[in-house]
Amino acid sequence: MMGLTGCHLFSGLNFMGGGFLFYGIIALLIFVAIVYLFNNHHQNSALDILNREYAQGRISDADYAKRKENLKK
Repeated sequence: MMGLTGCHLFSGLNFMGGGFLFYGIIALLIFVAIVYLFNNHHQNSALDILNREYAQGRISDADYAKRKENLKK
């Protein structure tokens, strides 16, 4: 039987002091990490798209060179 003095899992970080702020910051960091991981992979630069199109053979060498030079301006 644990009684009243048993398991104090969060005794040092209770919600009346800094614990509320601590857990809020942890939750915010987890949320930001999840959003970053899921949204970061969907952003491709124009040069990445051009390189992929060229690698798949959808555009010619001359067209690739022209578009690449245009993107560097």
